[in-house]
Amino acid sequence: MLSGPARLGIGTVQFGLAYGVTNQAGKVGVDEASSILRFARQNDVRTVDTAALYGDSEATIGQAAAGAAFDIVTKTVKVGSETSPDAAVEAIISCFERSIRNLQVSHVDALMVHDAADLLGRYSDRVWRCLQDIKASGLVRKIGASVYSGNDIDELLARYDIDIVQLPINALDLRLADEGQLGSLAARKVEIHARSIFLQGLLLLPPEQLPSKFAALAPSLIQMRQAFADAHLTVMEGLFASVFRHPMIDRVIVGAASLREFEEIVSTANLLRTRQIDHASWRWPISDPRLLNPALWSAL
Repeated sequence: MLSGPARLGIGTVQFGLAYGVTNQAGKVGVDEASSILRFARQNDVRTVDTAALYGDSEATIGQAAAGAAFDIVTKTVKVGSETSPDAAVEAIISCFERSIRNLQVSHVDALMVHDAADLLGRYSDRVWRCLQDIKASGLVRKIGASVYSGNDIDELLARYDIDIVQLPINALDLRLADEGQLGSLAARKVEIHARSIFLQGLLLLPPEQLPSKFAALAPSLIQMRQAFADAHLTVMEGLFASVFRHPMIDRVIVGAASLREFEEIVSTANLLRTRQIDHASWRWPISDPRLLNPALWSAL
């Protein structure tokens, strides 16, 4: 198992969009993106996560002339609204060809459907065959899905031999570990990429600075921060430790709005390589699942 910065991946949604509920810096410019990618390469961070739906993220990576130096993971457009299986397949192929051009690479490490529903809905078998064909062509090494829930994972594993999955996990949301999906994926030798370890920055905020719609997170954040302090950890160190503790996770995908932020992330990952942390009692459950899923935040 990789450790330290080698276990990290750069999340690049902020290279293409002003993303994140706590993001006040806006979209990352090309020069700053180049600096982040250069620093990543120098510190053994090889995985870059992007998507066709991340604005001009792929083009920014391509302009930074760094695409060929990394293991790039990208994602398809969502095709659930297409009117036929042929249209869905055409949308995926066109999207992927555009991704390759924008990234200025000849191939990528992995291609995932951006929404697991595209491998579980009405066009699922055609979509899967399309991904298999792209893989057989040598343009990608691994195919899989970005998921939101344990049910997504259970259904995908029952139907397909996926190579890779991206899933949400963080200190307040360990459901996929507790309910067995991490173990099921590892048993099938599926590469696991973790996202949302900071929950768009919310978990890094002092409880009193939470936006009002997230006020219900405050009691758990207070308990979490106290546990981290008792373990002599900063909040960022504790959040990383909560995810690094799971050996089944192959990569932890983390975004940054600036080079300074990414330097702090890499430094934290380095520090944790040699720390022995007793986190057996770390549990701060959230009763309202909407708080843990950005796709549901509009309902809060």
